[in-house]
Amino acid sequence: MGKRVAHHPTSDKNGSPNRSLSMPDFRIGIARFWHESNSFSCALTTVEDFNAYHHGTLLGQDIPKHLDQRDEIVGIIGALDDHPAATPVPLLSAGALPSGLITEDTVQHFESTLRGQLQRAAPLDAVCLALHGAISSVPFPDFDGHILRVVRDEVGPHIPITCALDCHAVVTNQMFDLSTAMTAYRTHPHVDEVETGRRAAHILLDILDNKINPTAARQRIPLLLPPPDDGTHSGALKEIFDAVIDANQIDNVVDCSLCPSYAWQDVPDQGWTVWAVTDDDPDLAQQLVRTISQQAWDARRRLLPEPMLAPQDAVRQAAATEGCPVVIVDTADVIGGGADGDTTGLLQALIDLRHEFEGLILCHIPDPEAVAQIKSHQLGDTVTVTIGGKRDRRYTQPIEVTGQINCITPGPITDDGQFGSEPMVETGDIVCLAVDNLRLVLTERVVMGPQPSLFRKVGVEPFEAKLVTLKTGVGFKKTYGHVAAAVIRANCPGASSYDLTRYDFQHIPRTIFPLDMNADWRPQPPAFHNPHWRSTSSPNSSQPSADIAIGRTSRTFAIAASGPSPALRQR
Repeated sequence: MGKRVAHHPTSDKNGSPNRSLSMPDFRIGIARFWHESNSFSCALTTVEDFNAYHHGTLLGQDIPKHLDQRDEIVGIIGALDDHPAATPVPLLSAGALPSGLITEDTVQHFESTLRGQLQRAAPLDAVCLALHGAISSVPFPDFDGHILRVVRDEVGPHIPITCALDCHAVVTNQMFDLSTAMTAYRTHPHVDEVETGRRAAHILLDILDNKINPTAARQRIPLLLPPPDDGTHSGALKEIFDAVIDANQIDNVVDCSLCPSYAWQDVPDQGWTVWAVTDDDPDLAQQLVRTISQQAWDARRRLLPEPMLAPQDAVRQAAATEGCPVVIVDTADVIGGGADGDTTGLLQALIDLRHEFEGLILCHIPDPEAVAQIKSHQLGDTVTVTIGGKRDRRYTQPIEVTGQINCITPGPITDDGQFGSEPMVETGDIVCLAVDNLRLVLTERVVMGPQPSLFRKVGVEPFEAKLVTLKTGVGFKKTYGHVAAAVIRANCPGASSYDLTRYDFQHIPRTIFPLDMNADWRPQPPAFHNPHWRSTSSPNSSQPSADIAIGRTSRTFAIAASGPSPALRQR
């Protein structure tokens, strides 16, 4: 279908200039930036990490050529393609595996790249972003907000910007103020990335079509909790998300979303966030956020993580448990949570207690140095190698392991749990050491998600093993939940521990549950304000957000003369 040509007067009722009569109605910039930044990991994230992830950094028309089918951009572009007057303008897509803070050089690189892409794409009528929401950098703790600041600086104060967020976003005052509307995933483990992108685009199109006049309310809830084992499928978190989903069925509700935060980020805006966007109904928005935030607070003790055992105790309990496979979960060293994946506390317990087991014990650690050393030997050789603790000695120490080489094989492996957006997972070379009945699998690269295919790659069936140890949060539910004879949680050291008392938080707001177990809280009276980009406050302000923030966005989104660069003000 051809593009509809705009037929607008030369200015609207407010005197703002309209687009050229010969141009398609809406040129909509699209960008994606994804990273989960762990404040307690020492592994800083660089440009090279982004370039090594999936298809690397993509610009312009290379983005739709390499779409990952679970990517929010698939939903965004799909929604825009369905609109007769929308032209998608791909700008930037970049992501990296969860890890530590992003370096200052990397921030400067991507800021410069994004500004350049925006300037080359000018003029734009709107922007739709896919951001994680828990991106933090050395110079900017709120890097998602900084990205929005860059976009807002370039396109001006009245161009609408919508965002699709991960539900583990740490939603800040800056993010709320600089965007016109946001929406977040409603599932964990995540299965609705494409749907969330489509929602963000539909909201944007409704704004551009003058179908809605968005008003928004937001409430920060003083909760700091790791994800519960059942995710959004059952239990207290499901009940809260059910309330969010029900709210979205109410007349005049444009979007209602909940972000239970990312617990391993030490930033001033930390905590859960619920927000509602309504069509010119601020009272309804306030009512919804107050009701849902109260429900979340009332459920706080039901959301606490399951009890955990010290590594030695967890292994002993596994040995005494009937059936197989028994699964020990090490939540403190999860790649998907920003940890390194190579702590050795649980491995040491397995080595010490391996003779208490009848049957195989399985363990995986990424260690490129050990893989390289083992590859210099032959199958069947007995070798002694130093395992783990190569990047961060705060949580672990390397240990010496002597075993027989019984497999050396190249990757990749299949993504059994669909933890990523590709059918295969790059592992680099894989080796397996046999230490009596312990099978220690080592990979050159970190591996997202607890993948049974990793053990099968070295000739071992994990579902028939006596014990499988997994560095995972809730992902084991997808790949081992249906076969596990029992699940035991080990309280190990690491950068993603569910025991948050292990960390020296310096910047989070206090009081916050459960670090302050006896905290008492009620939703606060709303604070009304104009959106941040209409105010005269400093763009570098890092003040923590108010508990509730109400914003109202005008129907008129013509570019103000004082807003963007001259290139964006001209047709």
